[in-house]
Formats: sequence, structure tokens, C-alpha cells
Amino acid sequence: MATTTTHFNLLPYLPPSLLLSTYHQPHHYNHRPFSFKLTATTTTTSSSSSSSSSSSSLSLIEPNTNPSFSSLSNSNSSPLSDSFLAFNENPEPHSNDYHQLLRLSIRCNDVFAAKTIHASILKEEENTQLCNILIDAYIKLKNLNYAHKCFTRLSSPDVISYTTLMSAYAKSNREDEAIKLFFGMRLGELFDHTKGREIHAHALKVGFGANVSVNNALITFYTKCGKLDNVIRLFERMLQKDVITWTGMVIAYMEFGMVESAVKTFAKIPRKSCISYNALLAGFCWNGEGLQALKLFKGMLDSGLELSEFSLTSIVNACAVLSEGEISKQIHGFVIKFGFGSNPWIEAALLEMCTRCGRMANAEKMFDRWSYEQDRSIIWTSMICGYARNAQPEKAVSLFCMMQAEEDVVVDDVVCTAVLGVCGSLSFHDMGKQIHCHVYKSGFLSDVGVCNAIISMYAECRDMEDALKSFNLMPYHDIVSWNGLISGHLLYRDGDKALAVWSEMNRMGLKPNSFTLALILSAYRHTKSNLLDDCLDLFHSMTNKYDTEPTSEHYASIVGVLGYWGCYEEAEEMIGNMPFEPDAYVWRALLGSCRLRLNTRLGKKIVERLVAMEPQDPSTYILVSNLYAASGRWQCSERIRNEMREKGFRKHPSRSWLIHENKIHSFYARDNSHPDCEEIYRGLSELIPRCMKAGYVPDTSFVLHDVAEHQKMEFLFYHSAKLAVTYGILNTKSVQVVKNILLCGDCHTFFKHASTVLGRDISFRDASGFHFFRNGECSCNDYWC
Repeated sequence: MATTTTHFNLLPYLPPSLLLSTYHQPHHYNHRPFSFKLTATTTTTSSSSSSSSSSSSLSLIEPNTNPSFSSLSNSNSSPLSDSFLAFNENPEPHSNDYHQLLRLSIRCNDVFAAKTIHASILKEEENTQLCNILIDAYIKLKNLNYAHKCFTRLSSPDVISYTTLMSAYAKSNREDEAIKLFFGMRLGELFDHTKGREIHAHALKVGFGANVSVNNALITFYTKCGKLDNVIRLFERMLQKDVITWTGMVIAYMEFGMVESAVKTFAKIPRKSCISYNALLAGFCWNGEGLQALKLFKGMLDSGLELSEFSLTSIVNACAVLSEGEISKQIHGFVIKFGFGSNPWIEAALLEMCTRCGRMANAEKMFDRWSYEQDRSIIWTSMICGYARNAQPEKAVSLFCMMQAEEDVVVDDVVCTAVLGVCGSLSFHDMGKQIHCHVYKSGFLSDVGVCNAIISMYAECRDMEDALKSFNLMPYHDIVSWNGLISGHLLYRDGDKALAVWSEMNRMGLKPNSFTLALILSAYRHTKSNLLDDCLDLFHSMTNKYDTEPTSEHYASIVGVLGYWGCYEEAEEMIGNMPFEPDAYVWRALLGSCRLRLNTRLGKKIVERLVAMEPQDPSTYILVSNLYAASGRWQCSERIRNEMREKGFRKHPSRSWLIHENKIHSFYARDNSHPDCEEIYRGLSELIPRCMKAGYVPDTSFVLHDVAEHQKMEFLFYHSAKLAVTYGILNTKSVQVVKNILLCGDCHTFFKHASTVLGRDISFRDASGFHFFRNGECSCNDYWC
């Protein structure tokens, strides 16, 4: 018998038995490395025939403080020893190397070797595929306990992880443990509904029908599969229920939008835990019930319940849902005082809350000082979406470009959807196409939300052809896809094409939502022929045929159609018969028709109605103020403006812009900030007299300021739209301008004359849609509101 001593550097920090108990946490320990001294014993037996046989084994002798791998000196080394030697010489072992060693350890039936390999794997980043091979190795080495420990330390086990261990339990006549493992997994993510039902049936067959843990897992499974009937049936049949059962039902009802049922279930929980409260709190946020979430949170504080990170994240999200600036400041302060201000997940939620509550300055400060490695992609996404929501599209585009340069920040489908929306709002066609290419390369075209954003982007960028192509290439359409296509046609004021899409939806048996019906009602205002009877039929069939009660938005649409076709008496009658008090939107729809059709009698009546109403939003305040100004009642106009400021409402100033050489050129009224402002003003001062000779007469009624007549003319000539169009005429081949509000009547008349004088087409998109000016005519037929 020959004995050879060899050093193997088995473990970097701790022996396998201890490392397995602290899986994936080696950095929490600072022990010096050490190795074991192993004895490789070779036994040789000789016979008379001169034949010989040998066997090798590895055994532990003593710890050794020398942390080095020595080469094997035994000439009769085993394949396992040779493989360890080769492995030691590889400075960057590949997963295939580990796989080969594990296969050899199985062949040699050596559990200790498998543990040694396991220890080396712990030094690498978690690799689920490699860990699955390790689990399989332990199973084949008849060591299920270690296989289970390895499995439990996996942060993201996949289907193979589960099925490997479950199969081992089943083959070892430990069927109960296999079933428990199955129902402890993320069922809705890893198995489909059919497979889950099969295993549910098997669980009943082997006597697990009354097991609370199994039934709780089933409630979660059927909830994720969208099977509420199965959830309720299972819950009602359960003879024994614990707090997890009741909490699961609260979550289930919230997932299906049944807030009232969730609240009733919560009230029946015999012993409510913090988890139960958190489930209800999160459910309110999912369903947009921000106020209820705040009330519940106050109750939790009054009851002295322990608050967790989840509780605070949920209440921060509730403030984001409410979009109330003052409330968000109070919650923000509470979170910081509570001591969670330095928690990355809560900070990310706070930043998102700030963007949704109009506190972009606070969000920017949080973004600039962000020091965590985790959630970086999330906060970049929050900032880009926040800029988009808060009418700062240039900043959104700029940040997106910076984000692309960051190597460790992922440009995901959410970011792409947000930036596509920004490109559409800005009419930034070239950048929109670039993002479309990125979406294609990244494999996001399977995401229906991203594809819907692409359709809207092309439509808003005056490219309906590509919008239609994108729609037709989608593998699947939801109702938002169809709404986007209809909205695109309405941007071009093409009601007939919008109604053709509507006919196709009806042919396919698709059910419209409330927004679809509002769009289709509005489409009848843009048809070539009067289809008012069809419009009224649709409106009156909404409840019975489409199960949708008409809202203020639907009434505003139908009133706008009636006004467009000159049916003012019918419009007044429609408003008078409304089942609820008409709001400003309904009256404004009719006022627009009166203004453009010069029905001053009805117009004055509507103005009186609007002025008597208590404004509820910034746009109504501005409208009432402008109505006072237009009638010369300047003091009343200023009073309304003061009230607006006192309530914290802010008016976004009128702004026009265009894209030139991949830059956004923005203009405000009487703007002097543009680098080429002298050239622009000079060009406009030459164009105005030429248009006046062609018949343009300035209309100072659109100047809502208490100033002298000559000042009104100056205000009128330098509206943001005129400045932007002039810059486009001087610098671009195709003039394409966008404005954030409706184009005023004077600018509309001016552009019609400019298109004749210059012999150039002018494309202009305002809040009502596209205007295409050519040879003194506009595609809107002088009707826009």
C-alpha cells in the first residue's frame, strides 16, 4: 500500500457544512482561507498471473494552514484527481468544468468531492443552471438533504430546479414532500393552468385536500391564473383557514378589482397581522384607491402596528396615485423621520411619487444624489416618464440619450414606451424611428404596450402609413391598439377612415371600451357626409348594446357633433336631458361650435353658464378668465387669475416648436431667447406686409390683454406659432410645427395667406389635430376646436 499526501485548496472561507447553511453569503465572513490535507491511498494487489488491480479513495486527515493546490504526485492518480489538477490550473473555470467534475464525482460515488466542487461554485456568481446540475448530483449521490439545502439557497429557482427535486422525492417514496414543494413554488409563473389542475387533482388523490398550506398555495396559483371562480370555490370548501388563507383572499379580490369584497374579507379575519394590513394597503394602490389607502395607513399608525418597508412603499405609492403635492410632502417627511430615507426601494418609490405629484425639482435632487447600485434602471425610467408627464419632453429626450450611454442601465420596454410617447408629443420622427429599431433589436415587439406606443408615435409624427404598417405587423391587438388606430385617423380629421376601423371591430365581434365609444362619436364630426342619425343611434345604444353608461366625455362628443352640423336646438335639448349636471367640458364643446359658426346668441348664453360655474381645474379657470377678457371685463379676468394662483393651479404657457437637425427649437410669445431671433423677427416683419397685401387682416380680438390697440397688434404678430413657422420657412424644406394648445384664429388666417404668398405647404399640429395649409386653404375646412 502506497500513501501520498496531497494538498487541495478546498474552501475559500468555511468548510462545506457551514457554507451550506450560509449559502450565497460568503462575503459576510472574514475568516482567513485554509485548506485540508488529504491522503490519497492506493492499494495494489498482485496475483500469480501477474495481473494487478488498484483502487483509490480520498479521506480527511487534518486541517492545514497552507491554502495552496499542490500537484498530484501519485502516478496512479484517479480520473477525479486528474480532473481536480486540471481544474486548479484553470484561472477562470467555466461552468462546463464544474459540470465535468460533478459527473466524475457521481461516477466515483464521492459525496465529499461534490461538496468540494460546491464550495468552489459558491465563489462564483449565482448560476441557476449550474446549481440545478449540483442538485442533480447530490440526488444521484443519495444525499437528498444536501440537494434540498442547495435548492433552498437559490434566489431564483426555475422549473428544472423544482422538477428535479420533486422527482427525487417521488422516487424516494416521499410523495408528501414532493407535493408540498410543488405548492410552495411560484405556481402562476412556472406552470400553466392545466398542469396546475393536474397536480391539484393528484394532491386530492393522495389526501392533501384538507392541508392548509396546500390550499393556500392553490389560492395563490388560481389567482395568478385569473380563475376567480376556482379561488372562491376552494376558499368556501376549506374547513380550516389561517391568516394566510384570509390574506390570500384579500389579495385575490384586489387582483380582480373587487375592492369592496376585499374589504369585507379583511374585516372577517379573526387575527389580523401586519401582512394582512399590507395586502389591503397594496391592493388599494393597485386599484387607484389612494384615499382609502391613506385612511388605512392612519388606522395602522393609531393601532400601533409595526410598519415595514412594504408598508411605507405602499403608502408612498398611494400618494403617487393621488398626485397630491401637499400630501406627498407630508408622507415624504414621515418616511425620512421614520428612518427609512436611506432605503433604496423606498427612495425609488419616493422619487416616483415626486414625479407623479409635479415635484420634479425634488425628484431631480434625489436622482442626482442616487448612490445605490440596485434600481438604477428604475429611477432612470421614473425620471424619463416624469419629465414626459410634466410637460418637459426635451428633458425626457435628453435624459434618454444619456441613459443609452450608461453601460449598466437597462433600456427596457417601459422606457421605450415612455420615450416613444415623448417622440410622438414632440413630433420627433427621426428619434422615434431609432427607438423603433431598438425595440426590434431588443425583442420588445412581442409587447403589445410597446407596439401601441409605436402606432401612436407614427400617427403623431405625420406618418400614418408606418402607423398602419406597425398595426398590421402586430401579433396581437388589444383594445388600446384599435383605439390608437382610430385616434390616428381623427388626428388627420378623417372620420370616414375612423368609422371603417369601427366597422372592422364590429365585424370581428370586439367589445369597445368607454374611450373607444367617445372616439367614434367624435368621428362623426369629421365625415364627408352628414351621418348624424348614425351617431345618435350609437349614442342611444351604448347602454344596452355595449354595457356602457354615457359619461360627461360622451355627452361632450355628441354635443360637439350636433354643433358641427348646426343642430343647436338638439344640442341644447341633449344637455338639458342629461341625467347629471353638465360640466365645463360639455358646455365648451358647444361653445367651440358657436364660435366657429358665429352663433353669438347661444355663445353668450353658454359664456354666462361657464362664468357662473365654480372652476374645478386649471383649464376651466383659464377659459373663464379669457371669456371675461374677450368681453372687456378685465378686472373680473384678473380676479379669476388670482384665484387660480391662490389654489396653486399653474398654467402652462403657450408654446410652439419644430425639429430641425435633430434639435428641438421652441418658441414662446414675443420670444427673444432663440439664437436666430433677429433673423426670425426680420423675416416675419417682411412676411406680414406681403400677407396683408394678399388680404390678411389682423384680428386683435385674440389678444386677451388690457393694452392699447397698437400694442395688441404687436402681441398678435409675435405669437409663438408665427415665430416657429417663420423659423421653419427660413431653415427647413418642409415646415412642420407643433403647438401645445389650440391654434388661434388669427394665426390660422395668417398661415393660409402665407402658404399662398410663399407657394409653400405648412403642416401644423395643435391640440385638435393636424392643419395642412396649401394655396390659401386648410385641411380642417376652418373648423377646429
